[in-house]
Amino acid sequence: MPREGELETVVTLILADQAPELAAAHDELYPERVDEGIPLTVTLLYPFLPPASIGESEVTELREFFAARPSFSFGISRVAQWEGGGAVYGVPEPDDELRAVMRALWARYPQCPPYGIPDSDPPPHASLTLDGGGDPDTLRARVEQRLEDVLPVSFEIREAALMEEYEPDRYRVRETFRLGA
Repeated sequence: MPREGELETVVTLILADQAPELAAAHDELYPERVDEGIPLTVTLLYPFLPPASIGESEVTELREFFAARPSFSFGISRVAQWEGGGAVYGVPEPDDELRAVMRALWARYPQCPPYGIPDSDPPPHASLTLDGGGDPDTLRARVEQRLEDVLPVSFEIREAALMEEYEPDRYRVRETFRLGA
């Protein structure tokens, strides 16, 4: 788990360019992400290594990791909400190839367990809101209504990205990695 005050990185799939209408809905529903510079994504590994500890060898390792994997596709046609009325997210389906990439990445970097929780297996998801706040049922209904004419969407995954926090709560793409390169 990252230490308090330490900048972070994330290995992710950036989806915004392939689904502009869903990306616009994401930005409306999750404005905190706009300020942070985080577009519509599916996280593969968070938190990854601290930015200062990522050198050329780590970048090469990630490049080789993704180059060894074929491109794949999935769609998002429905939303779900975390237990207890949490954030609403888009559900990638089918998720078998996506999960395989995630699990292989987690196995490759055991010092970086997903979301800082060792031995966890979180489902792939495209976060669309921060949390459920005081009225989670209304939040989910609002998201479903906003996405009524947007879903379903399809994605062809041909690259992954390493995003880095360059100052607290501000991210940028540091590197991209082609799948099957």
